[in-house]
Amino acid sequence: MAMRLIADSGYRMLRGSAHWQACALHDTARVDDLVMLAPAPAPVENGGPAGGFAGGYAGMAFDRRCRLFHPRPEGGSVDYVLWCQTSALGVHDNKPHPFVITAAGTEVEGSVTGELPKRPLALAGDAADYLYLADPDSKAVWLIDTWQQEVARRIDFAQPPLDLAACGGEVFVLLADGSTWQISACAAPERSVWPVLAGAQRLSVSAAARGGLLAWVLSNAGQFDATLHALHLGKSIAVPFCTDIVSDAEDAEFGTLMVVAQRPGENFLRLRLLANQPTMLPPLMAPQYDGRGIALAPDCRIAYWTAQGLRHAAPARAQYRQHGTLFSFALDAEHDQTQWGRLVVEACIPAGTAIRFRAFTRDELEFDDPIDGIGLAGETPVLSQHTWDHYAGESQTLFRDPSQRPLRPAPAEGFALYDAPLIVAPGRYLWLVFEFSGTRSKSPRLRSARVEYPGHDLLKKLPRTLWREAASRDFLFRYLMAPAAMLDEWQAVASERQRLLDARIAPEAALPWLASFLGLVVDPCWSPTVQRQMILEAATLFRTRGTLASLKRMVEILSGAEVVIIEHFRLRGGGVVGNPRVNASQAVLGVGYRIGGAIGGALGGALGEPRRQALATDQPVAPAAVDDVQNFDDFAHRFTVSVVAALDARQLDCVRRLIEIHKPAHTDFTLCTASSGIRAGLGAHLGISSVIGKSAGFEQGLMGDAVLGAGYLLGRPEIDREAK
Repeated sequence: MAMRLIADSGYRMLRGSAHWQACALHDTARVDDLVMLAPAPAPVENGGPAGGFAGGYAGMAFDRRCRLFHPRPEGGSVDYVLWCQTSALGVHDNKPHPFVITAAGTEVEGSVTGELPKRPLALAGDAADYLYLADPDSKAVWLIDTWQQEVARRIDFAQPPLDLAACGGEVFVLLADGSTWQISACAAPERSVWPVLAGAQRLSVSAAARGGLLAWVLSNAGQFDATLHALHLGKSIAVPFCTDIVSDAEDAEFGTLMVVAQRPGENFLRLRLLANQPTMLPPLMAPQYDGRGIALAPDCRIAYWTAQGLRHAAPARAQYRQHGTLFSFALDAEHDQTQWGRLVVEACIPAGTAIRFRAFTRDELEFDDPIDGIGLAGETPVLSQHTWDHYAGESQTLFRDPSQRPLRPAPAEGFALYDAPLIVAPGRYLWLVFEFSGTRSKSPRLRSARVEYPGHDLLKKLPRTLWREAASRDFLFRYLMAPAAMLDEWQAVASERQRLLDARIAPEAALPWLASFLGLVVDPCWSPTVQRQMILEAATLFRTRGTLASLKRMVEILSGAEVVIIEHFRLRGGGVVGNPRVNASQAVLGVGYRIGGAIGGALGGALGEPRRQALATDQPVAPAAVDDVQNFDDFAHRFTVSVVAALDARQLDCVRRLIEIHKPAHTDFTLCTASSGIRAGLGAHLGISSVIGKSAGFEQGLMGDAVLGAGYLLGRPEIDREAK
């Protein structure tokens, strides 16, 4: 007897960026794992340019002192703006000041010359406040000392330099042949590992989240066929009429943010690249942009140049297309003539917007006209264009389901579940077509769609006479779909009830209930991960509750850091900076500690002879005797919990409540963290409350801003002028 390896029932899911990429999108766009209406084209200022932009390039750069340097290639000069200088209303200084460059100190092959840059085209600044200037006419990169305003070095190349990019202390140059070179920090130019790309004109370099660098170049800048190339990936993205690019440091969760400047009068585009997939973000407005380059300001805004001087791009109001369509790829049930059941959609549908759908089925995939040609060579192509043009019926409505699924996570914030029966003929393959409608400022968002098959079997539990006819069968099938869905949910809960007793997979809402079986009270400040681990170890921890090991482990679970617990009686006789009398009593067994006697050599007997005589004659007790008696009050039943981590106020309160509940009775404690540091006169325990590590370093001092002896250096290291 053959075993069936294909399930007779189940569901098919559309969810995540990988699925949406396999669909055909018409006037819709994918944003991470969502699909929504595509942005509408923004109105172009003054009609906009008719063709490509050919106004030239003038790359700007900021230095560490918040000065923006702006080149003027036609005049062979450089201006600067005091970006950090603002008015009472917070307006930046937009008046350009000439940056005069002198030839003092210029060295070429050991001889001093009077040469100066001929046509400054692109700029970049390093961490030492040196300005790098790309000069294609001289085929050189000039290193300018911004403090002395003089040329410090000239670096010659065989090809004209076109652009510069700085990332931290490293500076890179793009040459006319498409090669990239690192010119700082290194003694001589070094060829980078990135491939040569002919036609590259712009360069941007940013830090990767896991170390290393990301390199981007732009070819055919300002033209319709402008293309953005990721040198570190070997991939390309078409960005028509792009004039310049800026990339920020990569974030492990967010990805890389890139700003793409277009022609004058057009908005700046924003792209987020996560897992090497581009996502379009709301654009930026840049009125009066001159089209000659952009720069990333110290406050992470985008700076650009206009006829009136420096300006900053501002977020543009989101504008969406009002109608769009998503065509899914074929969903396969693995059996011919499958009766598809219910469609469940997770979506955000604001007021004034809507999502409707159509469904199509077939038992074969033998067609050669998928919409947009998507999936033609694969096993799951999108819907046939002929089918869509001639057999598209009425669209169906989605109905909101406000109930919370048992043992299921709630939908994401702002989203809800919608469902509807699939009114479609039986078939092995199913295609879904979602129709989006919105307004200029609002768009529905689709997160996922799930289709059940082969539908419920409640008809078989009714007399056949009720559903013998096709029309009656179809009506009863859809009519009974709601109670069938409820029965399926109950059955799913019953089959998964064992999850409630496993802290590793139990729903978050059930964790306090599960903890109550072990006598563990869950604090609201505990994260779900902490709750699960506490429940898993509760039985072991409660067997030794009140001991050092149990309390230490509980604090470690809560804080996620190393924990050291010090009992104060172990510190008797230890040295404390600033307390000369701390060594008056040595509690060392066999030396200064006698069983049955008192601590310290000044006392004799159980209470010490001086104290016994004083008590008998009602005289004042000697100070030494008092100190020895108070030793017990200072150290007994007291302990310190040191968490080797920096905790905020909320985390400290959470840890303190945990210790209060689970510490031994009639004891007192002190809680400190790594941020407590060395405390002169109180305690300085290396590796416990005092961690020795790398310092914050020093900064270069500026007149009026720096105080000698407070972490500043005068001057800076001399540059190696002999480096070529």
